[in-house]
Amino acid sequence: METPYLDDPIAAAATPPGTSGIAVFRVSGVGSGALVDALLRVSREDFPDFHGVPGMPGYTCVFGHLHDPRDDRFLDEAVVTHFAAPHSYTGEDVVEVAVHGGPAVRRAVLAALVSSGARPAEPGEFTRRAFLNGKLDLAEAEAVMDLISSEAERSRAAAADQLRGAVSEEVGLVRDRIILLLALIEMAIEYPDHDEANEAEPSLREGIVAVEERLARLAATFRTGRLLREGMSVVIAGRPNAGKSSLLNRLAGYDRAIVSEVPGTTRDTVEETVGVEGIPVHLVDTAGLRDSADVVERLGVDRARKALGEADAVLWVVDPSVGKEALAAEIAEALQSAVSVPLAFVAGKNDLPASEALADRIRAHVSRSIPVLPFSALTGEGLSGVASFLVSLVDAGGAERKSAVVLTNARHHRAAAAALDHLAEAREGLARGLPFDVVSAVLREAATRLSEITGDEVSESVVQEIFARFCVGK
Repeated sequence: METPYLDDPIAAAATPPGTSGIAVFRVSGVGSGALVDALLRVSREDFPDFHGVPGMPGYTCVFGHLHDPRDDRFLDEAVVTHFAAPHSYTGEDVVEVAVHGGPAVRRAVLAALVSSGARPAEPGEFTRRAFLNGKLDLAEAEAVMDLISSEAERSRAAAADQLRGAVSEEVGLVRDRIILLLALIEMAIEYPDHDEANEAEPSLREGIVAVEERLARLAATFRTGRLLREGMSVVIAGRPNAGKSSLLNRLAGYDRAIVSEVPGTTRDTVEETVGVEGIPVHLVDTAGLRDSADVVERLGVDRARKALGEADAVLWVVDPSVGKEALAAEIAEALQSAVSVPLAFVAGKNDLPASEALADRIRAHVSRSIPVLPFSALTGEGLSGVASFLVSLVDAGGAERKSAVVLTNARHHRAAAAALDHLAEAREGLARGLPFDVVSAVLREAATRLSEITGDEVSESVVQEIFARFCVGK
């Protein structure tokens, strides 16, 4: 794949903006050592064998002072680490400069690096170079950003597994099996009188089915993977003063939303991201659903209904004081509002005995497939049941809890789905008696789509789009 990128030196902060104990700048490309050397002053008494950054062995560091090469102005103390090509993150010569993490220091050091000849790095350019230099495949490179942005333990674990090559390995195994099928076809075409050629068609049919099944299992993990990567959007809905904000606060672990005896306290959506047994959950507390003459409250209700339409799951909180007819009407509204997403009723607000009694009343109106969860906002009892319901939605997505191979990326899922379509087309074509060379062409398309996941076959525009989403310095 051709690329307009060269190995010119690039520089960027690898640590986030703000004030911190240290800030780390990364410089990569041809001449990186000489570039940093122009800023660095090292005491020969402390480091008598130091002869400049380019001469430092890989994986060694040195302490010194940084000076602006434009006016020799002292900038800061620094620890400089050299990673010699090709044994570096990017595969190029890389130098990392650690300084104190004040904003003014950061600006001065970056300006000095640029004045010495470095180009400010574009978003994701370090990882892009790692991909182009064969240090990472494309799926592993995408996992870098997923790992950085992971918000909960299972999100981190899924990204880490992808970074170490679990997804690439599984995709590679499926693709290799397709290549074996292609080899079988070539043998049957080239040597029709060979003994094995007579068994080619049934072997090919069985092989395609086996590959389909394995790839289908991988593709089915995407629902779980998407929720782990993006987080699950859970809307907390119900009537005013039912205890929705209390449930949010219990799940968040602190008083995120205002709780009051006055109905209609929540006028807008209140959002909080929490980790529930290692799963990122985006909680959305909503305004109580009721007709109101208050303009502001009506706007809040409209936003609540919009949030319900975008939810991955709904927790509908019911007040124990609700009457028999009102309860039936509220249950009907909840079922209609969450018709296309998983729904659980939370019987809450007061002590647990009252909540359990309400739960029995709700169960009389709904099917057994809909969870009804007693919950005490006062003591927090029953919260584990709410958490278990949310976890069950993620684990029902086609992946075992401890599976290391989970598709978390929509691009990967699209490619796997396209490959499955081609496999089905090949299987059906074989059943219709299509010539082997036609079936072979379709199988090659399946292998090509899988190669897009790892980047073995991918367009420059796709690469640019992927790395444009990265942060600067990664």
